[in-house]
Amino acid sequence: MEDLKNAVVKALLYFDIFSFPLRQEEVHRFCGVKTRVQEVNAALQELLAEQRAWVYEGYFMARPRAEWVAKREENHKISSAMMKEAVRNARLISQFPFVRAVSISGSLSKYSADENADIDYFIIARSGRLWICRSLLHLFKKLTFLFGRQNGFCMNYFLDEEELELKDKNYYTALESITVIPLFGASTQRAFYEANRWVRAYFPNHDPVLALNGRISERHSRLKLWMEWLFSGKWGISVNHALRRLTVWWWRRKFQRSGFPMQYFDHDLRATPGESKNHPNDHQRVILAAFRKRIRAVEERGR
Repeated sequence: MEDLKNAVVKALLYFDIFSFPLRQEEVHRFCGVKTRVQEVNAALQELLAEQRAWVYEGYFMARPRAEWVAKREENHKISSAMMKEAVRNARLISQFPFVRAVSISGSLSKYSADENADIDYFIIARSGRLWICRSLLHLFKKLTFLFGRQNGFCMNYFLDEEELELKDKNYYTALESITVIPLFGASTQRAFYEANRWVRAYFPNHDPVLALNGRISERHSRLKLWMEWLFSGKWGISVNHALRRLTVWWWRRKFQRSGFPMQYFDHDLRATPGESKNHPNDHQRVILAAFRKRIRAVEERGR
């Protein structure tokens, strides 16, 4: 039971970073020990008695913060409204050339977005055409600025369908990968889950089948297929390589001018044939540091 209780506390501590209390079923989902919901409930009751966890209106947390419950419920309403726009936008994104899968990621995927949040997308592209796919989508995003819609199209992470295994393997990336909401490309989404079976070491109670809901589309428009034909063969390969090289040059220039430490460039802005990651001042690094700090504080109190 002690291992389970520690795993439950760890889950609560992670979401403590975001002031985000969890329901019992969420604690079970994000628990790092393979177990049943009933056993998680028993562990929670012991933690409550020991004052290592607190509960308000059915929400569990690592600290007594009743105000977080109201904020979470408010953000859930905001997220529900944003989700309608996100689904429409994802449908549009899915019809761009070489897009093979689209998922909602970030705060909206956890229904924790506030009124200032962007709508983030995780996109999987056809093999060998990731940089054409990304470039066309970002040209489109430039147009959204004219209408003030740019926050609805944040496309900062792309993977090639033949290189689906995540390079960064840690608590943060594992949790982000199991909380994305797939909206397009069911077969590609399944391949992504299979390529990243390592996340089960972090979250053994997560069932990826549940994430593949009935809203997932596989439709490709005729215009999309025609555009893909235009970039077929050696011509398409050459254009894809040229766009990647141009992007690396531009990112490096911007990174230097922004004053970010250059030792983080290859981690925060990754531009390989199979991956496009544009996260300057990487959120992942900040979150993991905060997580380790909370774990150390709890361990020191328990000594």
